Amino acid sequence: MTNRALTPALALAAALGLVACSPAGDSPAPAPADAPAAVPAAAPAADPAAPATGLDAVLLEGDGFMPANPGGGGTGLKLSFGAPRATVIAYMTGLHGGTAPRTDSNDECGAGPVQFARWDDDLTLAFQDGKFAGWWAGEQAPAGFSTAQDIHVGSTLAEVRAAWPDVSVMNDSIGPEFASADIFGTLSGTTASARVTALWAGVSCIFR
Repeated sequence: MTNRALTPALALAAALGLVACSPAGDSPAPAPADAPAAVPAAAPAADPAAPATGLDAVLLEGDGFMPANPGGGGTGLKLSFGAPRATVIAYMTGLHGGTAPRTDSNDECGAGPVQFARWDDDLTLAFQDGKFAGWWAGEQAPAGFSTAQDIHVGSTLAEVRAAWPDVSVMNDSIGPEFASADIFGTLSGTTASARVTALWAGVSCIFR
């Protein structure tokens, strides 16, 4: 996952790794192997009041994301690109009530081999060389999966432009897309009322 996404019908397949990747240089490179990881060494105990299938809220950022603690009580620790794969998956599995992700991989991405982990709330994480390298919020992701500017799947293009005045909007082989700094997304169209259909940051692997 680097900087482009698919139309709603193909977004999920893209996130799980089809054959091509977005152009190099549009997304931040994974942090160095020795970069500190702002995650706990083990998954926290799941709150029994939390739904077992997913989270309600995640703060999406260009260099990682911060999931809310199940059942409320504020946000959890930020999961930054470069954090160890095993630690990130263990932490997220704990926040998903112990539900392990579905996993997949693609060795043909332009950025190199990429591994993926996905939960039923349509959150997909990408990993390279054993490190967290990207996230993808698909078309079924809750509105609580949003940026600091409150942009989420379902936001309008008008809201995207208001949040990021310098946003770039383009229409290429996979349909309408936008790019703002290091957060990217697909759109249902290019009018002001068009909706965001996916969001991502970091490494991605998208068929083009």
